[in-house]
Amino acid sequence: MKDKFAVQSIFLYVLFLVLVNNLSINYEGVESSGEFMPFNGDENELNGNAYVLASDDYMAKAKELSEAYSNLDKDKVKSLLNDDMQAFADQMDKYESYSWNSWAMIPLRNIGADGAFVVSMSYDQSKQSNGSKQASNYIDVIFYNDDDQGKVSGIWSTNRVDVENSEYGLNEGGKFFGRGESEYTGRPLVFSNRGEVETLEKLFEAYNKMDGEAVASYFADEWTFRAAEGGTSERTSEGMKSLFDNLSAVEWTPFSMAPLKIKDTDPQSGVTVYSREKRVNNDGEVWEKELVELFYFDLDGKISGVEQFQRDIE
Repeated sequence: MKDKFAVQSIFLYVLFLVLVNNLSINYEGVESSGEFMPFNGDENELNGNAYVLASDDYMAKAKELSEAYSNLDKDKVKSLLNDDMQAFADQMDKYESYSWNSWAMIPLRNIGADGAFVVSMSYDQSKQSNGSKQASNYIDVIFYNDDDQGKVSGIWSTNRVDVENSEYGLNEGGKFFGRGESEYTGRPLVFSNRGEVETLEKLFEAYNKMDGEAVASYFADEWTFRAAEGGTSERTSEGMKSLFDNLSAVEWTPFSMAPLKIKDTDPQSGVTVYSREKRVNNDGEVWEKELVELFYFDLDGKISGVEQFQRDIE
């Protein structure tokens, strides 16, 4: 969504041109417009139907909801929601303050549909009880079914975070520098979502079961290990299968996992993992450390490299 101030500026400029040039816009004969379209080929009796403006009563209901939400009046908000939407109000519990500042609302109805909806465009500012602040430009679509006694039956939202006025919820952040010269130097980082965390959770589980075959399955055929003590070695997934031959017990517990990639690059990613690991050798010797490790994932979703840093347990 465009920033509201930019949109308002454009609107005022167009209005100025209309007045100056004595132009007129003819809406004669325009009773409906738009089209409801099939999604993924879905069959729906409303497919092809146009939209018409709905009653302002729906806009009044939407304004009542936004005002109650801004006042953090949870009981009022719940009273405006149907039974299936009651959980929507629970998210209010985390806020110390909230401002749902709508600057446009358009009530619409699809011809033949059993309800209407309101498109709300707003600039929202919030402060959580933990002190975190966020501001976002929102488009909310608030749905009303005719058989729900005028209560909200659904809400669909999309937002663009106002970076300058937000402390969390950003789509990107940080900066990549690289070792030496790199064409990617200066680019921000974004979260990666190719199943890396799920893979590492399975890896930890297999490791703690001392299942070498399973552990090996998460690594590329050939991968690189940079040890905490220094030095880099080339390893194979086949070699991982004998990982536990000299161990009697292991315990590897993660504290956090953060999957990241450089913005606008291929899907290869890296996951920073904080953990604590304990190994007991067959001769009784115990190795126990806190670890920070970077797991690199290749295009096939396999671990292609590991960099490790460690410290003694205090």
